[in-house]
Amino acid sequence: METTTSNDGNPFDLKNKLVLIQLKNKEKSIYFTKEDFHLCLSHLEKASLLVGQNIKFDLHWMRRELGYIPKVPIWELQNAEFLFSNQQWKYPDLDTMCKNYGVGEKIHTIEEKYWSKGIDTDEIPVLELAEYGIHDVELTWKVFQEQIKRFQNDINNKFPLFRLLCNDLLVLQEMEWNGIIYDEINSLVKSKDIEYSILILEDKINELVESDVLNYNSGDDISILLYGGTKVKEIRFPIGFYKTGIKTGQPRYKIIKETIEFPKRVTPLKGSELSKEGFYATNIPTLLSLKTTGKTKKIIDLLLERSALEKINGTYLKGFPKTREKYNWPVNKLHSSLNQCVASTGRLSSTKPNQQNLADLAKSFCITRY
Repeated sequence: METTTSNDGNPFDLKNKLVLIQLKNKEKSIYFTKEDFHLCLSHLEKASLLVGQNIKFDLHWMRRELGYIPKVPIWELQNAEFLFSNQQWKYPDLDTMCKNYGVGEKIHTIEEKYWSKGIDTDEIPVLELAEYGIHDVELTWKVFQEQIKRFQNDINNKFPLFRLLCNDLLVLQEMEWNGIIYDEINSLVKSKDIEYSILILEDKINELVESDVLNYNSGDDISILLYGGTKVKEIRFPIGFYKTGIKTGQPRYKIIKETIEFPKRVTPLKGSELSKEGFYATNIPTLLSLKTTGKTKKIIDLLLERSALEKINGTYLKGFPKTREKYNWPVNKLHSSLNQCVASTGRLSSTKPNQQNLADLAKSFCITRY
């Protein structure tokens, strides 16, 4: 599939368009433009196996454009190479595969001549684009032939697992296509409640440290609070109004810098020094490991509670709607990527956004259809 390039051609991005379809049967390679996309269906219906590189992407576009759902097995080049590498090569790419097998390499003229200059796929001359795409199809076929040889010879014991991964891929493609319905409105309403709770926690910390100049989203400021240091506060005093220029009538200010010293409240953990001299780690594992009592323990407990709320708010309650908007997906719809070629343990990975191990609060805004 050759598509427009918004969000790397994401098939659920409503701005994207399918521009060209290329395929190869045993006889020849052919391409289809928008006017005759439907003609490729007859070739797919005759197939006994569909071979592809990152084939989920292609299947999503075929389903979006033509309603096509495969009824035959698939062969994913990435899954094979991931197994060949003992699950160390993440997201195997076609160009490297071709070089490894000595079967040629991709054409890069389209990237250099058009995409790198901001020219989108639907503006590229069809014949140039077709040459580029058909070359990729031919390379895919050649790598497929080499993978068959490897499975037949030195690593035939991995073939059953490979077929299982390919069968699983069809299930994952269906899951990605369906997506998750996420209640954005109520998620954002809850986000406001969380933000208010965060402000209350910050007021409590300020009361304990007897200052309101620290930014609790800053690791540097938290380091100063816990391990001691100096914070510079800028105070703006009005000194009149601008009499000329574009700011005429606007107030003028004089900036006075006030230096505030914070005492050392806790001894830093050994090895927690940062590259910035005088500053130390303030991540959650570090805070949990610090030995504290009294007021300092209360401060750290409040910092941890605030951090948990910030994560829920930023990652889920506000984060999911922002991700949906970024990728131009339909409102209230999340299409996470489910990845087989990432974790060396072989487990599934979820990205853009990560929908595994959701916080319970985030789950409450996921709406089931089943």
